[in-house]
Amino acid sequence: MKKKIGIGIIVVLMVVAVVYMTNRSTAVEVNMGAAIRGDIWEYVEELGVVKSKNNANVYANAVGTVTDVFVDIGDEIKKGDVLVKLDGEKLSRQIAELESQRSAILAQYNEAKKPTDSRAIEKLDLEIKEIEKRIRTAEEVVRNKKVLYDAGAISNEEYQNALRSLETEGNNLEKVKLDLELMKKPVSENTVIQYEAQLKQLDLQRQALEKSGENFTIVAPIDGTVVSKLVEKGNYLQPGTPVMEIGNMNQLYIESDILVGDIAKVHENAKVVISNKDLGIENLEGVVEKIHPNAFSKISNLGLQQKRVKVDIEMKEAVNNLKPEYDLDVKIIADSKSNTVLIPENAVFNLDEKDCIFVVEKDKAVIREVKQGIKSGRQVEILSGLEEGDRVILSPDKTIKEGIIVKEK
Repeated sequence: MKKKIGIGIIVVLMVVAVVYMTNRSTAVEVNMGAAIRGDIWEYVEELGVVKSKNNANVYANAVGTVTDVFVDIGDEIKKGDVLVKLDGEKLSRQIAELESQRSAILAQYNEAKKPTDSRAIEKLDLEIKEIEKRIRTAEEVVRNKKVLYDAGAISNEEYQNALRSLETEGNNLEKVKLDLELMKKPVSENTVIQYEAQLKQLDLQRQALEKSGENFTIVAPIDGTVVSKLVEKGNYLQPGTPVMEIGNMNQLYIESDILVGDIAKVHENAKVVISNKDLGIENLEGVVEKIHPNAFSKISNLGLQQKRVKVDIEMKEAVNNLKPEYDLDVKIIADSKSNTVLIPENAVFNLDEKDCIFVVEKDKAVIREVKQGIKSGRQVEILSGLEEGDRVILSPDKTIKEGIIVKEK
C-alpha cells in the first residue's frame, strides 16, 4: 500500500513538473523592474546662460568711422578708460573755420580800437590843401575855357573836359575830408560792443564743438570686464549703435528661459541643480532669485514660436574659469519626496482612464491600479497600490494579458 502511495506522489510531482516546464516554455519574455524606496525630485529642466550682474551697455554718441579699438573681450577696465575712438575730421574742419572767422573779426576789432595817428592826420591835412590848390587852378581853367567856348575859339568837348577835371578834384577833396573826419572821430561804443559780441559767439560755438568732440572718444562707464565687443576698426557708427557690453565678473548669475506652461511649477527661492560635463560642473547648487514678470516670444531650435519667461538663478558657490555666455544645464526643483516608493515610469499605462501596472505574482502578470505622485526623469512615485520589492513589467505591449505566464528576459 505504501509503495502505491509513493508511486502516486512521484507521478503527481512529475505531472506538475511537466506542466511547469511546459508553462515555462510558453511563458512570454518581458523586461522587469522592482519597486524601490528612494528620493525623487520633480523639476523643470532647461538650458541656462551665464550672465554678469550690473552690466553696462556702451553706445556710440556721434556719427563717425572707428579709427581705434583699445580693448578686447575679457579685458579688465576701469571707469573712464578709453574704449573706442571715432574719426573727428569733420569736427576739426569746423573748428578751423571758426578760428578763421574769429581772426578776421578780431582784426577789425583791433583796428576799430586803434588810437588816433597824429602823423596820418597831418598827412591828410596836407593832402587836402594840395587838392584845394588844384581845385582853384581848375576853377580858373574852367572860367577861361568858358570865355573861349562862348567866343567859338574851342569846342564844347574841351570845355566839358575842363568841367570834369574840376568835378574830379572836388570828389577827391570830399573823400579825403571824410577820411580825416573818421580818423579824428573816436570809434563808436556800439561798434566795439558788436565786435565783442561776435567774438564771444564764435568762442561759444568753438566750446560747443570741442564738447561734442568728447563723443568721438567712447569711454568705460563703469569698472568691469569687457563681456562683448560689437565693433571693429573701420566700422561706421551712428548715434545709438551698440559698441560694447561691460560686466562684473565677480558677480555672475544664470539666466534661463522657461516655457509658460512650466512656469507655474517654478517659484522664487526654489532649489536648482546646475551641471555641465564639459566644464566639469556636477550638481552645483543654486536658487531661483527672480522670476521676471513679462513673457516674451522666442523661436525654438525647431523653428516653433514659444512663449517663455526669464528666470534669474543665483549660484551658491563660485566656479573657476566660468565666463559670461557659457551654457549650463539647470534643473529647477518644483517638488521633492524622500523615502518613497519608486518605479520606472515606463511601467505605468492607462486602462479605462486609470493608472495601472502589471505586477508579477507567481510568474503571472496581474493588473493593479496605482496612484501616481511625483514624476521625475524616468521614475515615478507610487502613492498606493504597490509595495517596496514588488516586481513590475516594463513597457508592456498588447501581447501582455492579465494571467499570462511571464519570465524575465
